[in-house]
Amino acid sequence: MGLPVSNSNNFLKDFLNLIKNKNVLITSHYNSDIDSLASALILQSICKKFGKKCCIYFKNLSKEADYAIKELNIKIENCDNISYDVIIILDVANPVQLKGLEEILNKVKIKIQIDHHKEGELYKIMDLYYIDKEATSTTEIITNFAKGLAINFYENIATLGILGILFDSNKLERANKNTFYDIIYLLEQNANYNNARNIFNKIVSSLEDDFSNRMARLKGLSRATLGKACKDLILALTEIGSFESEVSRSLILNGADVAITINRSVPTRISIRASERALLKKIDASKISKLIGEKFDGEGGGHKGAGIVTLKGIVEKEKVFNYAMQLINNECKSSESKDG
Repeated sequence: MGLPVSNSNNFLKDFLNLIKNKNVLITSHYNSDIDSLASALILQSICKKFGKKCCIYFKNLSKEADYAIKELNIKIENCDNISYDVIIILDVANPVQLKGLEEILNKVKIKIQIDHHKEGELYKIMDLYYIDKEATSTTEIITNFAKGLAINFYENIATLGILGILFDSNKLERANKNTFYDIIYLLEQNANYNNARNIFNKIVSSLEDDFSNRMARLKGLSRATLGKACKDLILALTEIGSFESEVSRSLILNGADVAITINRSVPTRISIRASERALLKKIDASKISKLIGEKFDGEGGGHKGAGIVTLKGIVEKEKVFNYAMQLINNECKSSESKDG
């Protein structure tokens, strides 16, 4: 297993020194998901013990995150209009994901990043960073910090923590040993696992039943361009107006090995997913995302099984398809030569 990446030999010690008696702002990416939300609220418990004032600010929440906090009766207090000394950015690999936060970033003196995605471009402009690609969620990382500091938090926050881990680990399919250690700590904080699981199932069921979501998945399938890579892998690329992650997941469930869904928003978003078959051939969705981002004037990253690209402009889908095909074939040839 890979070690966390950081510019500190003792991250937690340096982190606490930086936030001590400071006004701290915690934030995450646009359309913040449940992992972002849970990790922010647990981190706020740490910051309140060591900082002067600690506030959470999200540009907006995803539907799933909004539903979760209502179910768990969690309130996020509005940030006061004061000057913040430190900004902590969670669950973000690239600056382009911080749309609408540019002014805040420019004003704050100390910038800290904590993330579980493969390194993007954000860490290069941080004063302190901690990136653990082996963690299935940012919630895991923050929970582990809280455990090390013996921080206690409310039952509903602990339950949200389990929910964040369930979502980002795909209901523990990608879990590792540390995932379960962190879940145990959340249970020790009186987390209600059954409640977290029930909320998870309600959200997934609601998404699958949503008319717009179902329509997007069907449109994505009907518009897909298909190609063969690495002798027996299927690359599928499609364009859609929303739900790009769900459409990519649907393409994988229907037989694709690498699914690419382009959302023609501004900026352009591209979701990339890899099947188990593709992963066995060493195809890495985060690597493909990064290279597509670099090729077409944007940024990309993620995990081996799923990645996101954000482009500044519009790109022809044929160019993305051809470049992705080239990348996949090159990766297979490289993997075969190493194995041979």
